[in-house]
Amino acid sequence: MKIYTLIEDDKRKGSGYLAESGISLYFEYGGKRILFNTGASDAFVFNATLLGIDINKIDICIISDAYNDQIGGLKSFFSINNHAKVYLKSAVRSSYYIKRGSKKEPAGGVSQDFADKYAGRLVFFDYRIDIIDGITAASVKKFRRFPFYTSVLYEERNEGFINDGLEHELYVAIRDADGVAVLTGCAHHGVINMLMSAHEDFGEVKAVAGGFRISGIDKKNHLKEPDFEIAAIAKYLENHNIKKVYTGHGVGAKAMEKLGIMSRAQKIYAGDIFEI
Repeated sequence: MKIYTLIEDDKRKGSGYLAESGISLYFEYGGKRILFNTGASDAFVFNATLLGIDINKIDICIISDAYNDQIGGLKSFFSINNHAKVYLKSAVRSSYYIKRGSKKEPAGGVSQDFADKYAGRLVFFDYRIDIIDGITAASVKKFRRFPFYTSVLYEERNEGFINDGLEHELYVAIRDADGVAVLTGCAHHGVINMLMSAHEDFGEVKAVAGGFRISGIDKKNHLKEPDFEIAAIAKYLENHNIKKVYTGHGVGAKAMEKLGIMSRAQKIYAGDIFEI
């Protein structure tokens, strides 16, 4: 199955594609055209056009989490596509923040007004949902600690700010006779938690594509995972014989180099096409 990278953190040198912090992927499965995340803006539309993908013909959209780098382009998607259902966790209907320095800045979430406006298009769920035969969106279980970066993520409740419990995040399992392919967005839970969840829920994982939360997103959020955590990810991929590994979002250059050496992970760029 071919996957088209509509948005990634980086683009190849000299490329005409747009890059931004986030990830957006397009693929076709079971006769359906599927969009996984929208990135932070309408840049995914520009890149889709260059790749020959008609956004208006997309049948299904899946949003991995509440943060703007994955959901920020949803309004642009709705302005072009008037029929596709959008699947996302119920917990996105809150307000999420990121701490930069001493300030908490708005960073995501779906307002009640937005949810009401597109009530006929948005499909909220709590734990797991079968989208079509062979594709399921599911919650992530916590088998081990979250990445350090999550310590700067907050949710606003009536009682004030609390640390984000990540109930709004999901992964996508694509199943066929050869095994399970997993799509991740930001992987705030940590990619090992996501892969362990998929393995427990659906069986042997053969491929993973998407963000691995290893590095912070800017100089004020420089929290990154230590070398032993990168080694743990590589070891998990190796021990479970996950042969196809594609990532980029949330992975710094040095971490990507280490992952590439230890697990043969391949970096993806905006505009790339790869197969799982």
